[in-house]
Amino acid sequence: MSHQNYGLISIDTGYFVPLQRIDVQVSINGLIASVKSELHYVSDKDENTETVFVFPLDSDAAVYEFEAEIDGRTIVAEVQEKSQAKETYQDAVASGYTAVYMSEADNAGDIFRLKLGNLPAKAAARLTLRYVQEVDVSSDKIGTFMLPRALNPRYVPKCSSQNSPSDASFRIHTIQSGVTYCPDFTMNLNAVIAGGTRMVDLTTKWEFDVLAEKMDEMISSSKQLDNGIDFSIVLHYKGFEQPGVVLETGSADKNNPFLSTDVLMVNFSPDFENLENQVPCEFVIIIDCSGSMMGSRMEKAKETLLLILKSLPVNCKFNIIRFGSGFSSLFLESSKYDENSLKVAMQLQKNLQADMGGTEILKPLENVFKNRLSGCHSRQIFLLTDGAVYNVPELVQLVRKQKNTRVFTFGMGDGCSTELIRDVAKAGNGKATFVKDSDRLQSKVMSVLKASIQSGITDVTLTWSLPTGCTAINVPENVPAIFDGEMFILYCIISGNVEESLFGKSSVVLTGHAGDKTLDYKMNFVLGSKKQTDADNLYPIHRLAAKASLTEMEISNVKESLMVSLSTTTNITCKYTAFVGVDKHSKEIVAKGFSVKKQTEKGVMMQLIEIQTFDGSWQLTDNFSKILGNTMEQLRRESPVVDIDIWATALAVAFLRKNFLEQREEWEMVEKKALKWLSIKTNDDKDVLQEASKILSLPINDFC
Repeated sequence: MSHQNYGLISIDTGYFVPLQRIDVQVSINGLIASVKSELHYVSDKDENTETVFVFPLDSDAAVYEFEAEIDGRTIVAEVQEKSQAKETYQDAVASGYTAVYMSEADNAGDIFRLKLGNLPAKAAARLTLRYVQEVDVSSDKIGTFMLPRALNPRYVPKCSSQNSPSDASFRIHTIQSGVTYCPDFTMNLNAVIAGGTRMVDLTTKWEFDVLAEKMDEMISSSKQLDNGIDFSIVLHYKGFEQPGVVLETGSADKNNPFLSTDVLMVNFSPDFENLENQVPCEFVIIIDCSGSMMGSRMEKAKETLLLILKSLPVNCKFNIIRFGSGFSSLFLESSKYDENSLKVAMQLQKNLQADMGGTEILKPLENVFKNRLSGCHSRQIFLLTDGAVYNVPELVQLVRKQKNTRVFTFGMGDGCSTELIRDVAKAGNGKATFVKDSDRLQSKVMSVLKASIQSGITDVTLTWSLPTGCTAINVPENVPAIFDGEMFILYCIISGNVEESLFGKSSVVLTGHAGDKTLDYKMNFVLGSKKQTDADNLYPIHRLAAKASLTEMEISNVKESLMVSLSTTTNITCKYTAFVGVDKHSKEIVAKGFSVKKQTEKGVMMQLIEIQTFDGSWQLTDNFSKILGNTMEQLRRESPVVDIDIWATALAVAFLRKNFLEQREEWEMVEKKALKWLSIKTNDDKDVLQEASKILSLPINDFC
């Protein structure tokens, strides 16, 4: 199968803006990966173009910064409510100004689209994004960070109530076959690993040993990557048996309610005594046999199925369901696992092919869930797919409603949907596992199978013992299922003053249920100060906690306004928000060295009118200055009069005349009131209006 690659594409023509170079910097410290990616493009068109930048990203990654530099002009994106961000972007582009807009793709939280409006002819563009992400850690203490480079087309099932994305920029992308590279294109990766030793350099991955006793030491490595395949950094953690605790102190900006708090990150591998390791189970293996699984992916799926079938416990029931555009079950209902049923299943395994058309996962899942469980069996579902579908929210909600059922997902091959694989596993209290095209299967399959035959710990509550005066709020609020021996990461927001004098021994007690048993696990740790590093100002743990909270909110269908509030506060997008560009250097130098950014949105006009006082004047405030696109200090410095309110009122009138002349009938009475106030306060209101007009580069009209 050919991968759907990503890139910067002209919306009008579908033309790929040639990609010259990608520079990726990855810094891994413990279980956190911080990433900075710079993508360098050059337009060889003779006219301005509007482009869309499409790229895949792990659905658990927290993107918190995006910049576009166009021929020396820097545009910085910030998160706003989505409809507001769209309006700002569209109005700016319609007025001829360069702007950026970025959001998660419709129904695909692991694909981002960034629109770049009015890319100048023959211009160079550098796109920079920063994000943080947890490292995936298996039960055998092997961590994996994956740099996604392949983007597979997403299938829209006929059975789905979700509509195909209507955005033209994304629709164009789904029919492209690859990125246009410059002849000398390179992708350069530089990685810095804390505690890293003994690097093994392979084509599709690096492997490092990471020693807990060497975390103050760094190892770095650089590599030029091949095109078109995902690249992994594999970390063999050694000496990390003890719980890890990091306290990240909040920012000094008390106006930011989330970033100003302290956040604690705790990771540990619980060891529950007397945990029942085998419970009666019904295993349902659901295998993607759509056309996208052709080739090596189907071979991986067949190997996975073989390992599962040979490892099932003798006291279980099982069934196999193949799906594509339709689905087919091996047995009408789950069969007892014995010599005869295994023989039938092995025959099916040998003959599996990717010959069933599209990728409609919803119907086979619905069919499984409509069948009642027998006796005391619990249902364990293994879903093997390349995950290339649009209706992820439907699947997540379906799985979330099920009782006495766990769903374990396998993402097959490069470019699979991390959103589907991760979110379905979270909703189903299972585990997500990714099997890349170059991976060995055995250890990954065995880890999942061991977890599936455990009771698992559900209905988990946490009781914190912290310094006096401190309280903890769990993130996520509802703790997911925990498996014996598996790495578990938890965040908590600490309220109260965590002073150094209070640092010392603390603990958390985890209480949950395994079947009909109640189990406790206590973890002791020392609450200490966090070392100051260059990354501290970026607040990686705060942003990971925010991302975890947003993911939980989305899966749980939390009220939209709550998600928007957290998203905009932390500058991390969710399904209801988007990045919108703010141009740092778009201001034109005019009289007296003063600059005003052009703003033409009708919403700005109403904001300005709203803050006019009852007597017709305006006051020079931070809000007023922001509406005019400048700072209060700059506006005050350029005032030709002592009375600053006179200057503010004159600027407001001049601003309305400059930017909203076509809507004059809407603000004519507002202006009349302001002019009357000016005539009372000054001997010659035309002089001050003239100065304000010069500042705004506005020719003085006869009606002054």
